Amino acid sequence: MTDTAPSPRRARRVLDTGTSYMVVGTLIAATAAYVFQLVAGRALGPEEFAPITVLWTLQFLVFTTVLMPMEQMTIRRLNESDPTAAPWKLHVRVIALTAVGSVVFAWITMGELLADDGAFLLIVAPLIIGYGIFGLGRGYLAGRHRFREYGLATLAESVLRLALALVVLAAGAGAVGIGWTLVAGSITVLAWRPFRRDGVTTPPGAVEPGTTARLTTFITANAASQTIVASGPLLVAGLGAPRAEVSVFFETFLLFRAPLTVAYSLVARILPPFTRLITEGRVAEVKRWALRMGAAGVLLGAGGYALGRLLGPIGVETLLGEEFRPTASLAGYAGGGAAIATVALFAQQILIAMRSMGRLAAAWLSGLAVSAIVVALASGSPSLRVGVAFLTGEAVALALIVIAIVSAPDRPPDEAQRAP
Repeated sequence: MTDTAPSPRRARRVLDTGTSYMVVGTLIAATAAYVFQLVAGRALGPEEFAPITVLWTLQFLVFTTVLMPMEQMTIRRLNESDPTAAPWKLHVRVIALTAVGSVVFAWITMGELLADDGAFLLIVAPLIIGYGIFGLGRGYLAGRHRFREYGLATLAESVLRLALALVVLAAGAGAVGIGWTLVAGSITVLAWRPFRRDGVTTPPGAVEPGTTARLTTFITANAASQTIVASGPLLVAGLGAPRAEVSVFFETFLLFRAPLTVAYSLVARILPPFTRLITEGRVAEVKRWALRMGAAGVLLGAGGYALGRLLGPIGVETLLGEEFRPTASLAGYAGGGAAIATVALFAQQILIAMRSMGRLAAAWLSGLAVSAIVVALASGSPSLRVGVAFLTGEAVALALIVIAIVSAPDRPPDEAQRAP
């Protein structure tokens, strides 16, 4: 009988190829997303495009806060030493409840945010369900080391959305038609059949004790994290800043968050090996990685701050016009904070692999608390207060994540740790 098991060299080559697909696919997807916003925004104009920005923001917040934890927990579950099927029944309930909550929110705010047009309200549920399928599907792809398909699915979601938007605009379908392109992009993951069994014989839908509690804690951690990352413009406006200052803050931080946006799709590549190291008992090796990430956060944060101060103002002005030029301090806070946030996103994958959702939530809630204190005590304009709070909160969270990893026991998780 011929041995069909892949050699270590061949397996490494497959993984390397998959990683390149993930990196290239994510970069193309991010570019297509920016082009989508540019083309649709210019074609529709600021008034007609406004409901699209609301749908986009709603999808982004729901995905990063609720659906990404679901994706990452699926990856970790499928990479454990004795994996059972990921608890898809629990995840389906989470997607359904999230869709209902999003529809209720959109209905309540339809007059203020969705131009009082019920046609946009009809898009919300399919949008959230579609991205629930997208997140869960990518979780299965990465969890089963199908990194090539993961990268292609990520690329296809954004590229198809852009292509359909061009067709819709050419046909004169307007903003509602553009809204439906958001939904169409999300279900492209099904083309790669992410849920096929691939010979897995374990019972589908098995829910391990404590899974619901861990998912809830993970969502809490991501909610705190995304509040630090994405709530800045709302907070600046709430502090009484004029609309022009809010716009400058929004565009500056949107530009500097580009590496973080790309990283959201790349963390799926590093979670499986960290999970494998933990299940094999190689915790000391993981701790060394945490210390390296902590050092990288310090260096990249300092570098991002310096480059932001030096090049940020002219860069934003060149891309968006003189009226959007930020101060050097604001650009420095955006650059340094975004660099640290990107490192923290990668570092937290170790805590996910360790099943330490409680420590992860504690780190991000502490970072959020420090951010709030800084906003309250800092002086200067609203945008500068929120900018320095963003940088400080991210730095505190990253430090606590590294400390949580390094202080963990030097042994693999046993059955007692798996209990709720």
